[in-house]
Amino acid sequence: MFDFTGQVIAITGASSGIGLEIARKFYLAGARLALCSRSEERVRSAVADWADTSDARLLIISADTSIIKNIYRFRDAAVERFGRIDVWVNNAGIEHPMPTVEMTQEIFDAVVNTNFRGYYFGCQSAAQDMLRRGEGGTIVNIGSVNAVTVVPGQAVYAATKAAISQMTKLFAREWGRDGIRVNCVGPGSIPTRINEEKYKVPGAEKAMREKIPMGRRGDVSEVADAVLYLASGEASYITGQTLFVDGGLTLVHG
Repeated sequence: MFDFTGQVIAITGASSGIGLEIARKFYLAGARLALCSRSEERVRSAVADWADTSDARLLIISADTSIIKNIYRFRDAAVERFGRIDVWVNNAGIEHPMPTVEMTQEIFDAVVNTNFRGYYFGCQSAAQDMLRRGEGGTIVNIGSVNAVTVVPGQAVYAATKAAISQMTKLFAREWGRDGIRVNCVGPGSIPTRINEEKYKVPGAEKAMREKIPMGRRGDVSEVADAVLYLASGEASYITGQTLFVDGGLTLVHG
């Protein structure tokens, strides 16, 4: 459906779940990929299910994107290997749901540094290369329905996701005349490693399916398709938007 032959796509948090599926779909669409997560080996092991990790189209490194210098190092490695970055996908994320009265500074900092600071400087680092070349590019941030829904115990996580949506708008306006489009994809309830524990609670899966207007949880492939669309020429006049891929979950209150 999409053709990204020859384009360079950089994806953070690519070792599992949504990030891994985004990488797989871009790879099948002909792209050259720069992938990172905290564990290089975990990315290599996961990618090996659908690609030869020695393929020249792949660059895989370890990078903890909560640390700013690691973001620049990942960007520089991608540019050194492939000469450019056409699409940057901020996907790395963590959550620590807990009552607010129990939140610690350490957990607060970990969530904010990964989910917001890492995205901010990820966008900045990608834009620096795109501006240097003067040929534009595309940035896609992975947000969440939590940016607009209210779930007890998710105050910090939700705040970072709301910040990502607002940051997306600001960067889209700031860099629009430079040919850089910035958008956000907000997944709903998608089975991934980050949320598997909460759905082990008896009845949790059934309750969520009943809450979602479409009657089912989503799939990582559906989120990846939205990312590829926003990164493609078919979305050439779309910028500053958050596209919720949620089966209608954001339509439900309470």
